[in-house]
Amino acid sequence: MLQLFHNPKIDFMSKRRLWVGVSLSLIVISLIIIGVKGVRRGIEFEGGAEVQLQYSAAPDVSAVRDALGKAGFAGSIVTTIGKPEEHELYVRVPLVAGAKDQDLAPRVVASLKSAQGEGAFTVRSQSYIGPTIGKELVKKALGAVLGSMAGMLIYIWIRFEFQWGLAAVIALVHDTIITLGLFSLFGYEMSLPVVAAFLTLVGYSVNDTVVIFDRIRENRGRLTEVTAAMINNSISQTLARTLLTGLTSLATILIMYVFGGPGIHGFSYVLFIGIVTGTYSSFGIA
Repeated sequence: MLQLFHNPKIDFMSKRRLWVGVSLSLIVISLIIIGVKGVRRGIEFEGGAEVQLQYSAAPDVSAVRDALGKAGFAGSIVTTIGKPEEHELYVRVPLVAGAKDQDLAPRVVASLKSAQGEGAFTVRSQSYIGPTIGKELVKKALGAVLGSMAGMLIYIWIRFEFQWGLAAVIALVHDTIITLGLFSLFGYEMSLPVVAAFLTLVGYSVNDTVVIFDRIRENRGRLTEVTAAMINNSISQTLARTLLTGLTSLATILIMYVFGGPGIHGFSYVLFIGIVTGTYSSFGIA
């Protein structure tokens, strides 16, 4: 692999209209998907209840989910947590009509006790997240993503030049919109871990971009003009590093997605798509 991509002399700049055309098409499609389907928000943003239960025997997750559905808690998320021998379940329930603040979590517990018996489990913890708190978290999440992009712009502006920083931020917006569009298309739920994945994506994507920018600066030396040939050489010289870093990261994330359980599927999915788009945008857009 290293030999295959060792300074391959690819004319990237001659295909810049192709890169831009593909990216603009994907951005438009992603925005349409987001506009039509929207983004599912988890209880951290919409409000709801979280309950952690410990069963006396190995719990049937499907039975618990069915019991909650029959009790009127549609859309509940039920996952196993902890060590298998501890028989613990984590239950997340969205807000339902008629629920009053702190009554929601006790209602969930009462419904499961009614369906499965009084001694089937013990309650380890329960909490409620109101819609007001959820709206505040939405603002903070958006602020975190936008703030990180602004920070990247300032950093690259100081280290390189303003237009280079602007190019990096445009590439980050490109990555974020396309990833969010595919996230919406497959119906994943936006949660705080997913927001963390988007922030990780921002850092990862700009890292590849900075490596290429740094090589362009080295190749430019004392020259004031950056030429197409100089950019082609810089991308070619860093291509092996870019692809190997991306492939090893994707392999790790794929293992997380397959074996990590449904609780981190959204997190892993965002990282997987984000790394693919981020690797491409580093040389194709930025």
